[in-house]
Amino acid sequence: MNVLKRALLDRKLKKALAALKCRLDCGSRGLRNGIELTLEEGVKLHDVKLFGQRLSIGAHTAIMSGAELHEVSEIGRYCSIAAGTVIGHSRQSHPLGWLSTHSKLFSLRAARTPEVAGYYVSTPTTLGHDVWIGRDAMLMDGISIGTGAVVGAQSLVNKDVPPYAIVAGTPARVIRYRFDPETIERLLASQWWELPPEALAELPMEQPQALLETLADTPPASLKPRRIKLHSATWRIETL
Repeated sequence: MNVLKRALLDRKLKKALAALKCRLDCGSRGLRNGIELTLEEGVKLHDVKLFGQRLSIGAHTAIMSGAELHEVSEIGRYCSIAAGTVIGHSRQSHPLGWLSTHSKLFSLRAARTPEVAGYYVSTPTTLGHDVWIGRDAMLMDGISIGTGAVVGAQSLVNKDVPPYAIVAGTPARVIRYRFDPETIERLLASQWWELPPEALAELPMEQPQALLETLADTPPASLKPRRIKLHSATWRIETL
Protein backbone atom coordinates (compact mmCIF):
# COMPACT_ATOMS: atom_id res chain seq x y z
CA MET A 1 0.00 0.00 0.00
CA ASN A 2 1.50 3.35 -1.03
CA VAL A 3 1.97 6.27 1.36
CA LEU A 4 -0.95 8.33 0.04
CA LYS A 5 -3.39 5.43 0.16
CA ARG A 6 -2.25 4.54 3.68
CA ALA A 7 -2.70 8.15 4.84
CA LEU A 8 -6.23 8.32 3.41
CA LEU A 9 -7.14 5.01 5.02
CA ASP A 10 -5.79 6.09 8.39
CA ARG A 11 -7.74 9.33 8.18
CA LYS A 12 -10.95 7.44 7.46
CA LEU A 13 -10.17 4.94 10.22
CA LYS A 14 -9.46 7.66 12.79
CA LYS A 15 -12.74 9.42 11.96
CA ALA A 16 -14.75 6.19 12.29
CA LEU A 17 -13.10 5.36 15.62
CA ALA A 18 -13.60 8.88 16.97
CA ALA A 19 -17.35 8.57 16.34
CA LEU A 20 -17.38 5.72 18.88
CA LYS A 21 -14.86 7.41 21.21
CA CYS A 22 -12.37 4.66 20.43
CA ARG A 23 -8.61 4.87 20.01
CA LEU A 24 -6.26 2.72 17.93
CA ASP A 25 -2.77 4.21 17.98
CA CYS A 26 -1.23 1.57 15.71
CA GLY A 27 -3.52 2.66 12.86
CA SER A 28 -4.11 0.50 9.81
CA ARG A 29 -0.45 -0.55 9.69
CA GLY A 30 -0.82 -2.37 13.00
CA LEU A 31 -3.66 -4.56 11.76
CA ARG A 32 -1.77 -7.50 10.30
CA ASN A 33 -2.35 -11.07 9.14
CA GLY A 34 -5.87 -10.34 7.89
CA ILE A 35 -7.20 -9.70 11.39
CA GLU A 36 -10.88 -8.95 11.97
CA LEU A 37 -11.10 -6.56 14.92
CA THR A 38 -14.42 -5.67 16.56
CA LEU A 39 -14.52 -2.83 19.08
CA GLU A 40 -17.35 -1.61 21.24
CA GLU A 41 -17.50 2.09 22.04
CA GLY A 42 -14.93 3.64 24.37
CA VAL A 43 -12.15 1.10 23.72
CA LYS A 44 -8.65 2.58 24.01
CA LEU A 45 -5.81 0.70 22.32
CA HIS A 46 -2.57 2.59 22.67
CA ASP A 47 0.49 1.33 20.77
CA VAL A 48 -0.55 -2.33 20.89
CA LYS A 49 0.65 -5.17 18.65
CA LEU A 50 -2.12 -7.39 17.25
CA PHE A 51 -1.24 -10.84 15.87
CA GLY A 52 -4.43 -12.92 15.94
CA GLN A 53 -7.09 -13.59 13.31
CA ARG A 54 -10.30 -12.52 15.05
CA LEU A 55 -10.60 -10.40 18.19
CA SER A 56 -13.52 -8.72 19.96
CA ILE A 57 -12.97 -6.11 22.69
CA GLY A 58 -15.74 -4.86 24.99
CA ALA A 59 -16.74 -1.31 25.81
CA HIS A 60 -14.40 0.97 27.79
CA THR A 61 -11.52 -1.48 27.94
CA ALA A 62 -8.07 0.17 27.90
CA ILE A 63 -4.85 -1.52 26.77
CA MET A 64 -1.59 0.36 27.25
CA SER A 65 1.40 0.66 24.92
CA GLY A 66 3.76 -2.27 24.53
CA ALA A 67 1.07 -4.91 25.03
CA GLU A 68 0.95 -7.83 22.58
CA LEU A 69 -2.24 -9.72 21.74
CA HIS A 70 -1.44 -13.07 20.12
CA GLU A 71 -3.92 -15.96 20.33
CA VAL A 72 -6.74 -14.12 22.09
CA SER A 73 -10.30 -14.04 20.80
CA GLU A 74 -12.29 -12.01 23.32
CA ILE A 75 -11.66 -9.32 25.93
CA GLY A 76 -14.64 -8.14 27.96
CA ARG A 77 -15.83 -4.71 29.07
CA TYR A 78 -14.12 -2.41 31.57
CA CYS A 79 -10.80 -4.29 31.44
CA SER A 80 -7.49 -2.61 32.33
CA ILE A 81 -4.39 -4.08 30.67
CA ALA A 82 -1.01 -2.59 31.57
CA ALA A 83 2.04 -1.90 29.40
CA GLY A 84 4.24 -4.77 28.30
CA THR A 85 1.57 -7.44 28.77
CA VAL A 86 1.60 -10.46 26.45
CA ILE A 87 -1.74 -12.27 26.08
CA GLY A 88 -2.27 -15.58 24.26
CA HIS A 89 1.39 -16.50 23.86
CA SER A 90 1.69 -19.88 22.15
CA ARG A 91 3.12 -22.74 24.17
CA GLN A 92 4.47 -24.30 20.97
CA SER A 93 6.14 -21.34 19.27
CA HIS A 94 9.63 -22.64 20.15
CA PRO A 95 9.58 -26.48 20.01
CA LEU A 96 11.97 -27.86 22.62
CA GLY A 97 12.15 -31.33 21.08
CA TRP A 98 13.25 -30.18 17.63
CA LEU A 99 16.75 -29.60 16.29
CA SER A 100 16.31 -25.88 16.95
CA THR A 101 13.84 -23.72 18.87
CA HIS A 102 14.04 -20.96 16.23
CA SER A 103 10.60 -19.93 14.91
CA LYS A 104 11.93 -19.24 11.38
CA LEU A 105 13.19 -22.81 11.00
CA PHE A 106 9.90 -24.10 12.34
CA SER A 107 7.82 -22.10 9.84
CA LEU A 108 10.00 -23.19 6.90
CA ARG A 109 9.69 -26.85 7.87
CA ALA A 110 5.95 -26.56 8.47
CA ALA A 111 5.44 -24.99 5.03
CA ARG A 112 7.08 -28.03 3.41
CA THR A 113 5.46 -30.70 5.58
CA PRO A 114 1.66 -30.40 6.17
CA GLU A 115 1.60 -32.89 9.05
CA VAL A 116 4.19 -30.79 10.88
CA ALA A 117 2.08 -27.64 10.51
CA GLY A 118 -0.50 -29.24 12.80
CA TYR A 119 1.98 -29.04 15.65
CA TYR A 120 1.63 -25.28 15.74
CA VAL A 121 -2.04 -25.06 16.71
CA SER A 122 -3.06 -22.67 19.46
CA THR A 123 -6.38 -22.24 21.24
CA PRO A 124 -7.34 -18.60 21.87
CA THR A 125 -7.32 -17.10 25.34
CA THR A 126 -10.39 -15.20 26.58
CA LEU A 127 -10.80 -12.49 29.21
CA GLY A 128 -14.03 -11.74 31.03
CA HIS A 129 -15.18 -8.29 32.18
CA ASP A 130 -13.39 -6.00 34.64
CA VAL A 131 -10.11 -7.92 34.35
CA TRP A 132 -6.98 -6.09 35.51
CA ILE A 133 -3.67 -7.34 34.10
CA GLY A 134 -0.50 -5.92 35.71
CA ARG A 135 2.55 -4.67 33.86
CA ASP A 136 4.71 -7.19 31.95
CA ALA A 137 2.47 -10.16 32.76
CA MET A 138 2.40 -13.07 30.30
CA LEU A 139 -0.77 -15.08 29.71
CA MET A 140 -0.41 -18.28 27.71
CA ASP A 141 -2.80 -19.44 25.00
CA GLY A 142 -5.86 -21.60 25.67
CA ILE A 143 -6.81 -20.19 29.07
CA SER A 144 -9.78 -18.25 30.44
CA ILE A 145 -9.46 -15.29 32.79
CA GLY A 146 -12.68 -14.89 34.77
CA THR A 147 -14.63 -11.68 35.26
CA GLY A 148 -13.22 -9.45 38.00
CA ALA A 149 -9.87 -11.28 38.14
CA VAL A 150 -6.57 -9.50 38.85
CA VAL A 151 -3.19 -10.70 37.50
CA GLY A 152 -0.13 -9.35 39.29
CA ALA A 153 2.70 -7.62 37.45
CA GLN A 154 5.32 -9.88 35.82
CA SER A 155 3.23 -13.00 36.46
CA LEU A 156 3.17 -16.02 34.16
CA VAL A 157 -0.38 -17.39 33.84
CA ASN A 158 -0.61 -20.87 32.31
CA LYS A 159 -4.03 -22.03 33.54
CA ASP A 160 -7.56 -20.68 34.00
CA VAL A 161 -8.15 -17.95 36.58
CA PRO A 162 -11.50 -18.02 38.46
CA PRO A 163 -13.74 -14.94 38.63
CA TYR A 164 -12.61 -12.30 41.12
CA ALA A 165 -9.41 -14.18 41.97
CA ILE A 166 -6.14 -12.30 42.51
CA VAL A 167 -3.22 -14.29 41.10
CA ALA A 168 0.51 -13.62 41.00
CA GLY A 169 3.82 -15.39 40.54
CA THR A 170 5.61 -17.64 38.05
CA PRO A 171 3.60 -19.70 37.51
CA ALA A 172 0.73 -17.65 38.86
CA ARG A 173 -1.28 -18.97 41.79
CA VAL A 174 -4.34 -17.66 43.61
CA ILE A 175 -3.32 -15.29 46.41
CA ARG A 176 -6.85 -14.49 47.51
CA TYR A 177 -10.28 -13.49 46.20
CA ARG A 178 -11.55 -9.93 46.03
CA PHE A 179 -14.82 -10.83 47.75
CA ASP A 180 -16.46 -13.66 49.64
CA PRO A 181 -18.14 -16.45 47.58
CA GLU A 182 -21.67 -15.13 48.12
CA THR A 183 -20.76 -11.63 46.96
CA ILE A 184 -18.93 -13.00 43.92
CA GLU A 185 -22.00 -15.02 42.96
CA ARG A 186 -24.24 -11.96 43.31
CA LEU A 187 -21.86 -9.75 41.32
CA LEU A 188 -21.73 -12.24 38.47
CA ALA A 189 -25.51 -12.64 38.51
CA SER A 190 -26.02 -8.86 38.45
CA GLN A 191 -24.12 -8.50 35.15
CA TRP A 192 -23.25 -4.96 36.20
CA TRP A 193 -20.94 -4.59 33.17
CA GLU A 194 -24.07 -4.28 31.06
CA LEU A 195 -24.52 -0.76 32.51
CA PRO A 196 -23.03 2.42 31.03
CA PRO A 197 -20.26 4.15 33.03
CA GLU A 198 -22.47 7.16 33.74
CA ALA A 199 -25.07 4.95 35.42
CA LEU A 200 -22.41 3.08 37.41
CA ALA A 201 -20.96 6.39 38.61
CA GLU A 202 -24.30 7.19 40.25
CA LEU A 203 -24.15 3.97 42.29
CA PRO A 204 -22.11 3.30 45.46
CA MET A 205 -19.31 1.43 43.70
CA GLU A 206 -17.14 1.75 46.81
CA GLN A 207 -19.72 -0.40 48.65
CA PRO A 208 -20.45 -3.47 46.48
CA GLN A 209 -23.09 -4.81 48.85
CA ALA A 210 -25.04 -1.55 48.78
CA LEU A 211 -24.62 -1.38 45.02
CA LEU A 212 -26.09 -4.85 44.62
CA GLU A 213 -29.06 -3.89 46.75
CA THR A 214 -29.64 -0.78 44.65
CA LEU A 215 -29.46 -2.77 41.43
CA ALA A 216 -31.97 -5.28 42.80
CA ASP A 217 -34.45 -2.49 43.61
CA THR A 218 -34.14 -0.20 40.58
CA PRO A 219 -31.79 -1.48 37.86
CA PRO A 220 -30.65 1.28 35.43
CA ALA A 221 -31.05 1.01 31.69
CA SER A 222 -28.58 -1.37 30.07
CA LEU A 223 -25.62 -0.27 28.02
CA LYS A 224 -26.28 -0.60 24.29
CA PRO A 225 -22.85 0.09 22.86
CA ARG A 226 -22.22 0.86 19.25
CA ARG A 227 -19.58 -1.29 17.59
CA ILE A 228 -17.12 -1.04 14.77
CA LYS A 229 -15.59 -3.97 12.87
CA LEU A 230 -12.31 -3.57 11.02
CA HIS A 231 -11.49 -6.05 8.27
CA SER A 232 -7.85 -5.94 7.21
CA ALA A 233 -7.67 -8.86 4.76
CA THR A 234 -9.66 -6.81 2.25
CA TRP A 235 -9.75 -3.42 3.91
CA ARG A 236 -13.15 -2.19 4.98
CA ILE A 237 -14.71 -0.50 8.00
CA GLU A 238 -18.10 -1.70 9.15
CA THR A 239 -20.21 0.15 11.73
CA LEU A 240 -22.58 -2.16 13.60
